[in-house]
Amino acid sequence: MTITRRDTINIPASSSALRSILLDAAHLPDWNPAFSAVTAQGAVRAGEPLAIRVRGVLKGRLVYDRVDADAIEMTVTVPGLTEHSSWRLAAAGEATTVTHELSQRGPLAEWLEPATRDIATLRLTRLLERVR
Repeated sequence: MTITRRDTINIPASSSALRSILLDAAHLPDWNPAFSAVTAQGAVRAGEPLAIRVRGVLKGRLVYDRVDADAIEMTVTVPGLTEHSSWRLAAAGEATTVTHELSQRGPLAEWLEPATRDIATLRLTRLLERVR
């Protein structure tokens, strides 16, 4: 079973500013509480696995699969769950339209499904708050 979530929001920031936040892997836990820790130094490189801790308990890895000017794709893997997600960035005047889509698979994803129904919206809202 694959669980897919998607939402879009306009954020009053440039796509380059948002891209910088999304690519600052070491600081993802500052605005995404699912991450307790991300072991990263400097700029991320596509395909390079980063050690993560989720919810203070689960050890796993984060891989940036694609890093382009208008799209960032990543995969998070922890025991029982694999998530593929994308962040699409499109200029909208002085703002940026951000579309976040994710798909989750695995027994943990199925167990968490009721609690993740608005996860794309929550992440976009936290990204907006991070910009402010």
